[in-house]
Amino acid sequence: MLPRARATALATLGSLLACVADARAQVTVPLNHAGSGARAAGMANAFIAVSDDGTAASWNPAGLAQLRKPEFSLVYAVSDNVLRWSGLRSPDGAFAYSPPHFQYVNSSPDFASAAVPFSLAGKQVTLQLGWQRLYQLGSSYDGNVDRYLMAEPSAPLSTSVVDSRVRGDIDALSMAGALKLTKHASIGGSLDFWRGDWTQQRAVVEPNGASASDFLFGTGRRRVRGHTFAAGVLLSHTSWSAGLVYHHPFWSSLTVWNDVQSSRTAPSSEQLALRLQFPRSLGAGVAWRPAARWTLAFDLTHDQWTKALVKGLPGEAVNFFDEVPPSISTTRDTVALNLGAEHLFVREGRVVPVRFGIAWEPQGPMDPVTRDPVDFLMLSAGGGYNTNSFKFDAAVQYRWGKFLLSDNFTVQTALAGGPVRDGIGQARTREWRVKLSAIYRLPDTDKLRGFLRRIFG
Repeated sequence: MLPRARATALATLGSLLACVADARAQVTVPLNHAGSGARAAGMANAFIAVSDDGTAASWNPAGLAQLRKPEFSLVYAVSDNVLRWSGLRSPDGAFAYSPPHFQYVNSSPDFASAAVPFSLAGKQVTLQLGWQRLYQLGSSYDGNVDRYLMAEPSAPLSTSVVDSRVRGDIDALSMAGALKLTKHASIGGSLDFWRGDWTQQRAVVEPNGASASDFLFGTGRRRVRGHTFAAGVLLSHTSWSAGLVYHHPFWSSLTVWNDVQSSRTAPSSEQLALRLQFPRSLGAGVAWRPAARWTLAFDLTHDQWTKALVKGLPGEAVNFFDEVPPSISTTRDTVALNLGAEHLFVREGRVVPVRFGIAWEPQGPMDPVTRDPVDFLMLSAGGGYNTNSFKFDAAVQYRWGKFLLSDNFTVQTALAGGPVRDGIGQARTREWRVKLSAIYRLPDTDKLRGFLRRIFG
């Protein structure tokens, strides 16, 4: 058995996405490493070997070397998420539950950058300063949960009121650069500073008629601070290109503040100073241009989720998602597949692109009780209107999955923590995501080039 201090910390420790013991964290935010931009979104995120606009550093920093003029980029994202339960039963099958409602809509700026290409010692160089919203942590999960006896399901035995909310985000500031080594080869890298702040609230109330209600109120605040780097390579030819990008694993500080009040225990407050490791990610992509106006792209991305660890608790490090040592964790490493296409309709003074794609995106964590793998499928489509100076792009993605999911609906099991669950059921989730991008290319670069020459000689 875990020491009491460690068990308490694990039961209340908030994870990167919502909370460690909350399996719904797997479906509220996709864990896959992904960049930004409506053009990439329309191609189902198959962009590692394309990466030829202002969002390139978020996919493959070597792609910045393809820019010919200064670019200013802005991306906005909107997402709508729904999760529906069916067949929610207790582990022994004796009780049935009516599930609460899970749905949320997020909208916020997603990416902003300024990139400047110039010549240095006869080589093409591009520098970029950027910001990206990596994870939008906003969700709402609430409603009345009725418990029925399966032997006599005519009326509920009891009712619980469940309300769980998360608000916040995790962002990254990046300084990126790329160098065009030869006509066909480029390298690039970025230094990324991660900053995350969010709050979460969890309330479970069990009305007891005339007597006082049984309740649990938990409030937590989380803060993540860390920095890492990414490196990329891009080989580009007339009819094809290939890219490779590596996101280095890194340790970040994770500070946790928790306040818990319950009718069953004395009020408690704590602050934990921990270390959280973000795992390594490796992506490879190819793009083929069978005709002048067609591009087909394919990406593979490997994420090492088994190396997502938390240190600072009593004892050895534990896996970030299921709170157990890595040797017995159910978390898995994943390989995501993304396939996209783009066709250009060229008119005088403008280009109208049409894009579409499909992706398979498995997730690393599993429900700690059902241990059912979580795999998502995604379809995408998009278009735009581009001129020599302005690029406007829009894309929509539809993502869905089905898996067994467990949760707690009573004060007793919520306080117990660990692998104890009130109900297990079939969960179906779907997400609509819309991205809008605007990119401005600076047409007159003479003054800017003169300014850079004075700085760099």
